[in-house]
Formats: sequence, C-alpha cells, structure tokens
Amino acid sequence: MSNKDVIKKFIEKRPKVIAAYGYGSGVFKQAGYNGNEEVQLDLIFIVEDIKKWHLENMKKNPDDYSFTGRLFFKNSKKEKLVGLTGVTYQSNIVEDGCVFKYGVVDYDHFKVALSTWNSFYMTGRFQKTIMEFISTDEVRRIIDYNRRSAIIVSLLMTDSQTTIKDLLVRLCGLSYAGDTRMAIAENPRKVLNIVEGSYDEYLKIYKQVIEQFARIKRDVISIERDKILLAFDELPDALKTYIKEYGIEINDSKCVEEVVMNYLSNLNKRESTYQTLKGLKTNGLGRSLRYALAKVKKRFKK
Repeated sequence: MSNKDVIKKFIEKRPKVIAAYGYGSGVFKQAGYNGNEEVQLDLIFIVEDIKKWHLENMKKNPDDYSFTGRLFFKNSKKEKLVGLTGVTYQSNIVEDGCVFKYGVVDYDHFKVALSTWNSFYMTGRFQKTIMEFISTDEVRRIIDYNRRSAIIVSLLMTDSQTTIKDLLVRLCGLSYAGDTRMAIAENPRKVLNIVEGSYDEYLKIYKQVIEQFARIKRDVISIERDKILLAFDELPDALKTYIKEYGIEINDSKCVEEVVMNYLSNLNKRESTYQTLKGLKTNGLGRSLRYALAKVKKRFKK
C-alpha cells in the first residue's frame, strides 16, 4: 500500500474535516535522505471547531492522545486550544505500520492567518508543497492568495536578477526566520533540502506567478521592478502595515528585506516557542521528547 493510500485510510478513520493536506519528507521527497530512514507522515486537518473535533476524535481514536493530552483537550476552552498559532499537534501515532503526526486548525484562524499574515505558523506551511486529500474552493483560494503574497514579498526582497532556485529558497526560508527549532533541532540544510527535493513541484506552484513580474531565461529571473512595486498593495494587511510604519523606500530591496525579515523573525520566534510549550500539553512529555529526539538526529545527519 502506498503512503498516499495509507494516509487516505488514516483520514477516513478520523472525524469529518473541511480540508486535509499532507506535507513533509514522508509525503514529498527531500534531498539528503537515502530512503532507508523511518519517516513520519505529516498531515494538517482544517476543521470547523477544534474543540468539538478533538472531543469526537478522543472517542473514536483514543490512542491518538497521551494521558496529559486527554486532560488538556477535555478541560481547556476552545480559545486556549486555538491559542497563538491556531493549531494543535498530535505526534508519534503508529497506525498500519506507519508513524503519523497531524495538526488540527480552526478554519476561522486558518483563513485570517493566511489572508493577513498576523500569524505565520500555518501561513508558512501552506507556502510550501502540500498534497491535497480533501478541500474546498474557498480553502484553495486562500492558499493561492498566500502563495502569491509569498512570491511578491520574495521578489521585493531580491535584486534585479536571481535564479529560480535562489528565489524559491528565499521563499521557503520565510517561515524559518527566527524559528527557535532551527537553532536546536532541525537539519541546518532543511530549507535547501526541501527546495531541491521538490523543485519540480515548486515550479508548478510558482512559475506562472513569477512570470507575471519577471522575465525568465533558462533558470535566471530578471525582475520587472515597476510591475512588482505595483503589486505591493496586494500584500497581506499585517505585513503591509508593518512595512509602511517603517517609512522605507519599497524600491530598495535591501531595506525591504531587513524590515520583512525582522517582522517574520519576531513572529516566528514567538510562535515556535509557544507551539513547543503547547506540544507538552497536547502530546505529553513522552511523545514530545521522542519527537524532539527525531528532530535532533536530523540536525546531525550528514
């Protein structure tokens, strides 16, 4: 049975979701892996109500939860489950001989985060390659807007010429700026590995949008600055407001880069720290430590 079939079966055994997506090295190939490692199958479930979904799932799939996790989901208000990042994670779930991790996010938080960039934990994830299992036209529209915004920002931060690969690495790296996990428990080549391993997928997602703002010859991009500057007003409100408050010249790519990376670094640092601590409550200490150990091993992988 293929990973895709295993994931479909896993999803079918969980409560109803608005959308379900797979991501990560278990779903998409990443450079730096020889194929012999045990990979985790990563999923995101977008749901109507995060509290109701978990309460129903605890009845259907109690083994998804640690003792600590069951207490947390039963006794916490919905607002606490949503929290800063909007998402809860369950990891180290063994089913059909595979290891799963899934995040559950409220649709309302998902929509606001990807449309405004006031939160980047889910926003950055949906700028990368994802595999759709269940979705709606509205969810796809939100994802498309988020991805278009990521290209516009990446081009505004870039000098007149670059390569497609370097642009995609810059884009992919937006969600890791300031992320506390990158300093401790992630492979330092993670961003490059993601792009190299899924390069063709990234081209399918982004090439058509890039061509609206740049000329491409072979793999070299020549940015049409007048077009990308006009696209500034399309940016998500939270980021656009932050840039405007600095009063910088948006035609200066270095200034734009400094301000954007400052905004995302602060946001990612705050959210990644919060999510790590939240994981101790949703997953319990044992599962959280096993997950963290697997990440540390990846960091020291050659």
